[in-house]
Amino acid sequence: MRHPLDLARPTRLLVALAGCTLAALLGTGSASGQPTTPSTPISTPPPGSSGTGDEVVQTQWGPLGPADRDFMNRVKQAGLWEKPAGELGQAKRPDQPKIQEAAKHLIEGHTLLDNVVNRAGVLLGHTLPTEATDEQKGWIAEMEAATGDEFDAVFANRLRAAHGKVYGYAAQIRAGTKNELIRILSTQAMITVFDHIKVLEDTGRVDFGSLESPQPLAPPPPADDSTADGVGDDEPAEQLTNPTDGVIPTVPQGTRFTRTAEQGVFGDNNGVFFGAIAVLALALVGMRMISRQKKKTGRRSRSY
Repeated sequence: MRHPLDLARPTRLLVALAGCTLAALLGTGSASGQPTTPSTPISTPPPGSSGTGDEVVQTQWGPLGPADRDFMNRVKQAGLWEKPAGELGQAKRPDQPKIQEAAKHLIEGHTLLDNVVNRAGVLLGHTLPTEATDEQKGWIAEMEAATGDEFDAVFANRLRAAHGKVYGYAAQIRAGTKNELIRILSTQAMITVFDHIKVLEDTGRVDFGSLESPQPLAPPPPADDSTADGVGDDEPAEQLTNPTDGVIPTVPQGTRFTRTAEQGVFGDNNGVFFGAIAVLALALVGMRMISRQKKKTGRRSRSY
């Protein structure tokens, strides 16, 4: 009669072999699916090489234009006065939970945005401002001079009005920028700014009547006989030419949008993934067969 330990040994051996094979396959898949170096090397251009004025500079993340540079500047300068504003809220109103909560979100949110915009500035060769604007400095001075309920009102309304304007600007940039890094920055800015809008409104001190009213989009120009062919009597055809005619939109290489159909759901590692699943299934079947053999041997030994 075979000892039960003799039957346990092949079971443990089979499980160990299956585990090693599975780990090796998955490790291979991980290594091949996550290259240690990017397909496109990241180069850091020299500071100030991102262009000036109306210049459009070509970068490895797409063209960088004047609105992109202006947006980076505004994000950086927002942190240069809104973080100090948050610190003032924490220091001046420790007994006001809603002000404390808004101040905390301001500090944390702009710390995150600072990290993103600083990195974008380095990668794009854009030199960011180091000081808030004179207007922003004036708002901080206004908060420093206020106390009590007056501070709460100045804090909530100044910050809420500023966030409302930058939220719309961030959406405009996100909708039209051709640069991948600016898309990332504007997306994060919209998330952060919207969070700040909510916590500022939660203070109960925002005067919505003082906010700038939204305006409807301009209606399309009416079509009439003089413009039926797309050209008016007083406008030369050159001014009506669409500047995007003939431009083919491109997608940055190395993103999920450029994955080919042959790569499948799991990228290049479909074969590795399903091979690992097959090994695991075989291991389970083998364990089941050994278990049945063990039961049969046990019944035979009892019959003796």
